[in-house]
Amino acid sequence: MVGRNLLKVSRIAMITKEGHGEAKEVARDIAQALLDRGLSVTSFPNLHLKGVDHVPNVKQVGARKIDLIVTVSGDGTILRMLRVLDNTTPCLCVNVGGRGILSEIKPEQARVAIDKILKGDMTIEKRLRIKSEFEGTVFPPALNEVHLVKQTLAHTPNFTIDLDSGAVFTQRMDGILISTPTGSTGHSYSYGASFLEGSLDSFMITPEGSINRFPVIVKRANSPVRVLGSFALHLIIDGQDVFGVEADTFVTFRKHERDANFVRFDTAGSFRQLKNLGFK
Repeated sequence: MVGRNLLKVSRIAMITKEGHGEAKEVARDIAQALLDRGLSVTSFPNLHLKGVDHVPNVKQVGARKIDLIVTVSGDGTILRMLRVLDNTTPCLCVNVGGRGILSEIKPEQARVAIDKILKGDMTIEKRLRIKSEFEGTVFPPALNEVHLVKQTLAHTPNFTIDLDSGAVFTQRMDGILISTPTGSTGHSYSYGASFLEGSLDSFMITPEGSINRFPVIVKRANSPVRVLGSFALHLIIDGQDVFGVEADTFVTFRKHERDANFVRFDTAGSFRQLKNLGFK
């Protein structure tokens, strides 16, 4: 979902890929441009730039009153940041050090992008996230996908998939991916799953190593999906955070209460991810 907004910006947080020299130099340049325009800047990690405040970790950014987050990184840092902060603050993503599937601009476009934001010449794009729960434990939100996969190579579990309204299926396979439209160009894409237009309010359920070639399912996100494995599973969020899940207990997936918000300028809309994958 995209909506044109006049974003009132005075306080900016900059989150930069740690230990990446190029990203730090780009971030310092952007931070100076923000300071030159009279804006307040908080950074993680420390940019060692006069006039820029810094915090010891990303979580502390969420404790500040921030109008805009600027990330200078690849996709991995963006995904990690969104899980830690779990808020609706708009993000401008500058690609450094990766394919930049989630990013909006390149470093050389940053100064022009800042001026456009201050003029209101931009839009805010909302992207659905997944909330997953297991026996009272709520896991961090996923922007791309949640991957349930067997813990041991010696056994292939039976997965019971409850799609709500009495639609329950049991299939033997290695794992299953519950993806958002954003995540349709992520892990599920490597299994040959479909591309979903980014503004869709849907989940995509992709089987991994299904013995009976169970199909990919696209389901509206207005009701939960529940998945149970007959053996212990790993629950992996956005390919980064790993948790254990016991056998024979349902994990519930539903639409998260808070969407992720991204600053956009171009007209590619929800299909920009295909462009960022290199399709012309």
